[in-house]
Parts: sequence; C-alpha cells; structure tokens
Amino acid sequence: MPDNELLRRTWPQRLVLLSSMAVIVAALVAAWGVRTVFQGVAQIGRVEISGEVLINPTSAVQPVNFLLVGTDSTDGLDPNDPINIGRIEDPRGRGLADTIAILRLDPVSQQAWVLPIPRDLYVPIPGSTNYRINAALLIGGPEKLIETIKSVFDIEINHYVQVDFKGFQEVVDQIGGVPVWFPNPTKSVATGLNIQSAGCWVLDGVDALRYVRPRKDYQEFIDGKWVTTGSRDFERIQRQQDFLVLALDRAIQRGARNPQTMLKLINAGAKSVVLDERLTPNELLKFADSFSSFNPDNITRYALTVTTRFSDDGSTYIGEILVDGADSDALEVFRGASDAEKPSDITFDLYSADTSVLTGDSAALTGVGFDVASEQQIDSPVPHSVVVYPPGQVAAAQTIARYLLPVPALVEDPTATRTAVILGADHEQVLFLFPRDTAETLAEIARLGVVDIPDLGGSPTFVTTTVSGAGPTTRGIDSASVSTTLAPTTTLVPTTTTISIMGRPPEGQSCG
Repeated sequence: MPDNELLRRTWPQRLVLLSSMAVIVAALVAAWGVRTVFQGVAQIGRVEISGEVLINPTSAVQPVNFLLVGTDSTDGLDPNDPINIGRIEDPRGRGLADTIAILRLDPVSQQAWVLPIPRDLYVPIPGSTNYRINAALLIGGPEKLIETIKSVFDIEINHYVQVDFKGFQEVVDQIGGVPVWFPNPTKSVATGLNIQSAGCWVLDGVDALRYVRPRKDYQEFIDGKWVTTGSRDFERIQRQQDFLVLALDRAIQRGARNPQTMLKLINAGAKSVVLDERLTPNELLKFADSFSSFNPDNITRYALTVTTRFSDDGSTYIGEILVDGADSDALEVFRGASDAEKPSDITFDLYSADTSVLTGDSAALTGVGFDVASEQQIDSPVPHSVVVYPPGQVAAAQTIARYLLPVPALVEDPTATRTAVILGADHEQVLFLFPRDTAETLAEIARLGVVDIPDLGGSPTFVTTTVSGAGPTTRGIDSASVSTTLAPTTTLVPTTTTISIMGRPPEGQSCG
C-alpha cells in the first residue's frame, strides 16, 4: 500500500489498525505466558480423585468450589525446626489437615468467597466414625475429606488444592517475604515465633509459618506482661485469613500478574503443592485472567458458628460442634445462591424517554450479550434509573446493574413476569467493556435504598426492534407491573470491605 493511501485513512480506520496490532502483540505475549505457565504447572504433583466425589464444572464460566488444604506434613523442613518436636510422620505420606477452607470463585462477577472450616470440627466421617474433621485426610486421603465435607455441608467440591509446610515457606520466600505489622512484641514457644518489638516485620517463609500456626500459645507483651491473645482455633483462622490477604497484596506488588513472575511462584511451590488431576493449566489460566484485577480486600469471608464439646465429665475436649441452622445463609452462597447470572441468560424490556438513548443503549446491551426483548419509549424521563424484577430474579437484576452508569435502584415486583430496565434522566452510559465490580455495585444499590416504581405516564410507546433474527417484535410487560409501590429488595452485600486486616499498619504508618 502506498504511503499516501495510508496517510489518507480516517482516524477510526487508524484506531482499528492500531487496535488490531495491539491485539496481535497481546496474543503473542499471552501465547508465551501460556507456554511458560503450562511448563510450570506440569511440575506440580497430582492426585486422582473419583468423579463421583469431585464434580467437574459444566461450563467454562461456571463458578467453582476449590477445597484448599494445608497439611501438617513437615517433609523437607529442617529436622531441628520446633515444628518437628514430638512429631511422627505417617508412613503412607498422609497428614492431618492443619488448615481447611472452601474457596468459591465466580468468573462472571469476579467475586470470591472463602469459608474456613475449623480443624477440630467434630463430624461424622463417612465409612468411619465421628471424629475431628482434620483426621478425614489421614483416614482416607483427599477423597475422604471431600466426602466428609459434602456429607456435612451439602456443598459440591470441584477442585482440590493441597500444600504442606515446605511449600508455604517457599512461596512466601519467592515473593520476598510478607510485611506484617505487630502492635506489640509477640511470641509462640510452640512454633518458635519471636517478634521482639512492635512495628513492621517482613516475615520470610520460616517466620511466616511460625506466625500463622500458633493455636494455644500466641502471646503478646501488653502492659508489661505476656498475655495469651490467640488461644483458640478461631483466632488462628482469622490470622491465617488476614495473612492470605497480606500475601496476595505482596504477590501483586511483586508482579504476580506477570506470566514470568507467576511461573517463578509456581516453580517455588511445585514440589510441595498437590492438585487434582482434572485441574488443567487451561482452567488455572482462565481464573487467572478472570481475576487479573481482583482486589484481595474484596474476598467475602465467612465463619462457621460452633459450640465447644467436652466429655460428659467435662475432663476431655472432644471438638467443635456446628450450631444447627446458624449458618444456612452462608452455606447457600457456596451452593450457588449468590452466583452472578450470565448476560446471555437474562431477558428484559428497556424503557427510556429518549429514543436515541433507547436504541443506542439497546444495541450496547445486546452487544454485551443481554436479550433485550423490546425497546419502549415513555412520556417523560424518570429522575433515576430503576431495574424492576420478578420474584427470584435479584441475581439477574444485580448483573444488569453492573453494566449501567450510574448504578440503578433495584425493586422487586411480585406481579411482574419479566424484568424491566427503566433508564433515568441521570443515565450516562452502558459499561460495555468493563462492567463495575460486583461488591461496589451491591454497596451502591444498598445506599440507594428503597424506591418506588416511577410513574411512566400511562402506556409506554412500543418501539419496534429485532430480537435474535426473529423479525420485528413489540413484546413488553403489562403496564400494571410498572405502576405500583414495591417492597424493598433483599440483596447480599459483602461485609468484607470494612474489615480490619490483622497485620496491616495503622493509618499513617507504612509497612514493607
């Protein structure tokens, strides 16, 4: 092509060329990253788990539950490490589950939830007897632990990830240690933790393990004396969860979103990490891509409600017992109650007083993947956008809200048969490429609070549109379903955005 022809290209044409070049370069970089990460994942140990126990996801965008297990195996550690004192290794290579958690990831909403399970939870172990849940791994390996969790909580597990003490240490060392703020001198004789002064300490792999493991003798020097401040498994769970956030922060700072850095992290833990054989490199990369901009602070964290059980004479600790019904809402999250719906599964009618906005935003929403059943012009604009949804469709309404700027109010209409999206006078645009974070959207919906369905000024004018190649249509909702005052909607708003993370410095201080 002659140079003068290239110079005569319009700016839109030039942008298309530049964008195409960028896509090609990104594809080449991604291909290199995929190859290197594949090589790293190939080194990780695998465990075969029956398909009757481990349920495969049915689609590439389906939310999945990972069972994360930290074992008490000391394989590879210094024999003189305090952790090894009095410890006998199982000849089968199994260990107790020192840390157990279920992590749920939703690629569509980019939400993450975590449910720690106390290691001393006293439960029926299938095919065995009632015992503490951490023993299920020792009794029958990963399959038995997964069976136990499914039996007790009615939660399906899709993938299994296991790491031992050595792997934990190596990953922490690979990211250059994790900065932790200590408000007081802190120690644990059992693990060897010895923080001699208050302030910021960058914990290497050895000290990080000493920090997250204490259960009965985590002590702080307060007002001139040593005080035990972490004597139960729940305090340790909280400390471990907070350390996970700090470690993710550190990993991101050190470039964990870069394929080369990710490969180093994978290689660091390869010898001490075990994955189920069906957790493929493709799936790992899918989640890495989906959560590439995820903020670790937005992990929604839950805690089980339990009560302590002793022997009848009160002399022997038996374990922790679940309180019936206390955690039903939290458990429903891990059964799928809070999963975001895919735009392609959501149908709604679109309303606006502005025909150009109506047709333009209808095209944009259709481009995202939504099924816009009809475009309907109303007599006069409403002040603020509103999504009106039938009972049971709150997840769909929340998904729609992620794509509208500003966030619309949400109201449930018990008489509605289909969702209606009413664009208000304040409506600015459809977030076509980058939908808003779900946690941010839910927080804004909660701030907007209860609203009435706006008066649309009589029967809306139907604007003819084409739906999925089926020809013109004027389908719409009944006018009665957009003219009543509605009850407030119930939304699940994450409570983690204001959680204080143990180990983060106080305001005005820096750490690491």
